[in-house]
Amino acid sequence: MIEIQQQLTEYIRAVRRAMVWTEELEQCFQGKQITYEQFAGAVLALEESGILHAVKSAGRRAKLPSLALRYRVNKPLIKSALQQRLHQYRLELHPLISLDRYFAQDEAMLELDLPYLQRIHRYLQEQGLPLEAATASERSFALVGDEKWITEKKGRTLLERISLWDKLRIDSGYDPVMFAVHPKRLSENTYNDPCLHLIVENRTTFQALLPYLSESRFCTLIYGCGNKIVGNFGMFPEQYPVRDRTHRFYYFGDLDLKGIQIWNDLEERYCEQIIPAEPFYSACLDREATPGKTNQRADDQALRAFVAFLSESDGQRLKQSLAGGCYYPQEALSAQQLGEIWRSAVWK
Repeated sequence: MIEIQQQLTEYIRAVRRAMVWTEELEQCFQGKQITYEQFAGAVLALEESGILHAVKSAGRRAKLPSLALRYRVNKPLIKSALQQRLHQYRLELHPLISLDRYFAQDEAMLELDLPYLQRIHRYLQEQGLPLEAATASERSFALVGDEKWITEKKGRTLLERISLWDKLRIDSGYDPVMFAVHPKRLSENTYNDPCLHLIVENRTTFQALLPYLSESRFCTLIYGCGNKIVGNFGMFPEQYPVRDRTHRFYYFGDLDLKGIQIWNDLEERYCEQIIPAEPFYSACLDREATPGKTNQRADDQALRAFVAFLSESDGQRLKQSLAGGCYYPQEALSAQQLGEIWRSAVWK
């Protein structure tokens, strides 16, 4: 039941409203194997702890154990519990590990990162900061015992989050970004307008959109090559050194848990808004969902952040499809449909 309580607490912390309906809380576990008694027990435990206060005027369910139909959330109590925990970890972990960014994040992120934070703490205690540079694989193994952690398992994102990436002398050696350029956009004098860039996850979509680049408002079409873009995107400013303009990036990937995670990792790592290309996603969601991808791991924080860019109806349809083991591939749209959307959509 503790795990159910933690998931409910994370959902409640992410909700900006002061009240939640019990029906909303139940939807957190849609498609998961838990009983009503387990769910109700977790909610009642949060009532007893003071995190949730029953709204008496809304009434209670007749089904036992009885739950209120609506709850008021004690936001200060949730926030203070995480803050107290972080202050304690500040005393326990090496002083070079910065926890500042966790104060603004969900507690779930801290839970996921904590085993790595403890290993990094031990490394710093025993070795201190390295004096010589090392490859990402070598430093990754020394830090956490996994040579692929930095390059393939979000290790760099975590190291940047705790302000250690620049201190660990890691030679990343990333490949250049692959992209096509709209030549006329380079010579335009509309310096007050941002340069628009579209990142697409798959090769098929890149090739389908390439003939329409010259008809679009975009300066570049970038091939993300799946998760590879997360590592090599830092090369883009050097490859496209247009520094007297602002730049706006859109991302279009498969509507599955992995595609959403790639977008989230990309935005987190580079600390700038990389916007989901909503016109493409909305068109995909008008198609039938495809069964499959049931082995992908869900990141609730990433999904919530992504859905915030969609309309309410599209967001609900996406969550229901993913919960049911379905997804929407980029290939659901033909080359002609992709080109028409890219050419005619309003890119905010």
